[in-house]
Amino acid sequence: MVSRFLEKKVEIECDEFHQRPNSKLELEYYLLEREGGKSGDNESEKTFGIEILKKNDGVLNETKQYENIFNTREKTKGLVKLLAENTVTPSTLPYILDDLLGM
Repeated sequence: MVSRFLEKKVEIECDEFHQRPNSKLELEYYLLEREGGKSGDNESEKTFGIEILKKNDGVLNETKQYENIFNTREKTKGLVKLLAENTVTPSTLPYILDDLLGM
């Protein structure tokens, strides 16, 4: 079973340079935790991943998640923090993870 924990929420106010002025873009960054690891054989082993949700004016319109990135919560939290600080979106997440981790 996968548990989700909201780690960071970033709100961006759009301006006249964006398609929809006065709209709000929200990015939510989640830490994912799975019991039992990749194979599910060892119940005590945990693996961690990330999920990013993108909302426009409160309506979910894009999401992307990757499980089993790290075996420690601390490394995963560090990655989530880096992604949030750089406002990585779900559509750019695969490219960023490939650059950072070679996934």
